Amino acid sequence: MRDEYRLFYVADIHGSERCFRKWLNAASVYQADAILIGGDISGKLILPITDLGGQRYRCELYGRVVDLDGKEDLARLCHQQRVAGRYVVVLSPDEKQDYDENPQKVSKELWPRVAADSVRAWVDLAEERLAVLGTSAFVMLGNDDFPELADLLVGNHVANVEGEVTELPGGFEMISLGYSNRTPWDTPRELDEDDLAKHIKSMAERLRDPTRAVFNLHCPPYQSGLDEAPILDADFRPKAGDGGIGTAPVGSTAVRTALETYQPMLGLHGHIHECPGSAKIGRTLAINPGSDYGDGILRGAVLTLSRKKGLRSWQLIQG
Repeated sequence: MRDEYRLFYVADIHGSERCFRKWLNAASVYQADAILIGGDISGKLILPITDLGGQRYRCELYGRVVDLDGKEDLARLCHQQRVAGRYVVVLSPDEKQDYDENPQKVSKELWPRVAADSVRAWVDLAEERLAVLGTSAFVMLGNDDFPELADLLVGNHVANVEGEVTELPGGFEMISLGYSNRTPWDTPRELDEDDLAKHIKSMAERLRDPTRAVFNLHCPPYQSGLDEAPILDADFRPKAGDGGIGTAPVGSTAVRTALETYQPMLGLHGHIHECPGSAKIGRTLAINPGSDYGDGILRGAVLTLSRKKGLRSWQLIQG
């Protein structure tokens, strides 16, 4: 029986095709027994491209009109945008006008559809790749993801672990929750702190031994150094002062209390992209790899678990 098992963890890839494929490749690169995504899978932006006919296309990108001549130009732009996590849709002039005149159709119809198409393709690719390796993939939604996507995160090797006590290689256990505390943006999956605490407690109380468990909680613990974000004004713009952009802790008090109470060996977090690092909450090591998905850079954590020693080693990586 083996003593050591390796996990590879990321969060907040936000639709980036390159980051997703790097995550899949990490299974073999790091010889991982399991790979994890701790929430926020789907993208945040859609780029509409109008088909003008005759293999001519037009879109507005970064405030300027871009004309594309031919399928190769279109494919090149689509690839660039998918690397950065933006969805691309090609529309007829009438479709484009309809969405411009009815923006609610974008949020209620178009966005959920293209996000679901992307997730389906990703799960199919993961099933194909992981079947060869025999590696498990544990995934969950984050606060920015449409709730309807949860039903798509299933397969022989891909499992949606949110709300579950999951058996990890080596006899360890993991609980998972992708909701965040309240944010200024009113994202699809937010909860009050009391409700977050209830969800975490309901899972934690089912653990055999919380001190040998992994708490896979999308939101980082409050005031841990893993949750510093810019202070925003009424228009959601960062406030600048004499010392530059001000920041404040925005993590979850419920998550912090859970780590302090149950003292799991490891807390895996994301949500705040600009705060990669680690922190000790009592005996618990809490990690947030951060995120640079917009540049196609994958940030993650390689974790080695030992039957005898618990968390034996860990390393933050990017590439």
